[in-house]
Amino acid sequence: MTARSEYHQLYNLSAWRRRLRPQHLERQPLCQACLRRGLINDGSLTSAGVEQSNPRRRFLVVDHLIPHRGDRALFLDPSNLQTLCPDDHDQNKQRLETRGYSEERGDDGWPIDPQHPANQ
Repeated sequence: MTARSEYHQLYNLSAWRRRLRPQHLERQPLCQACLRRGLINDGSLTSAGVEQSNPRRRFLVVDHLIPHRGDRALFLDPSNLQTLCPDDHDQNKQRLETRGYSEERGDDGWPIDPQHPANQ
């Protein structure tokens, strides 16, 4: 059994599906990563700011800032949540978690994350 399958049942909890997730999306209905880049994305755009052509990717993800890894208290902690578009969740955030730094670039093209090797 993979680690994900060990804790995936948390996403079926009524507290998550009927309360925490919908309440979070009501309070934070836009992708936070896109907002930091100056884009207003309600799930209808890609992280690059163009219309999302795949209708199956037109939604928002309630993401855990700190990966919960099955910790129920951390999973249900509303202060540990952020809203992301699928691109930012599935690509950019996972790269960040794997590498330990963001690839996000400033207007000058230089990495903005102080942890990026180019800034060391």
